[in-house]
Amino acid sequence: MIVLEVLGTPAPKGSGRAMLIAGKARYIASSSGANARKQARWSDAVREVALAQTDSFAETPLAVAIEFRMPRLASHISKRTGQVKPGAPVAPTTYPDVDKLTRCTLDALVTQKRKGHVHYGIIDDDSRIVRLEVTKLYADPGHEGARITVEEWSAA
Repeated sequence: MIVLEVLGTPAPKGSGRAMLIAGKARYIASSSGANARKQARWSDAVREVALAQTDSFAETPLAVAIEFRMPRLASHISKRTGQVKPGAPVAPTTYPDVDKLTRCTLDALVTQKRKGHVHYGIIDDDSRIVRLEVTKLYADPGHEGARITVEEWSAA
């Protein structure tokens, strides 16, 4: 089992689409340049923590659990006390979606070969994930990020 504690602001990976350009299929990302920078920062943070691990997983079914810790909005915090207001939401039920946060995070954990470059990860192929549990919570200030657990899955 590998447990990763990643600090930073989790970023979503938008839904891209394929288009034919000059007879060749090309991937067109749907995100803005600002979100692309956020994605890159989050992916780099996840990859850096993952690559510090000595273990990796290959050719085995996996169970992955991710707990995203999202930053609270300033309007949730009392300016007078610095504490969370009593009426503030308990969990983030707004953008970004857990599936898009998960997509960006898992992509950073997987070994990818693109344009002659290899980005090594701790998972050889994300199709090996047979169980996925994702939670999105508000973080205490300074604890934004994610706790990612990857382990071999067994049917027992």
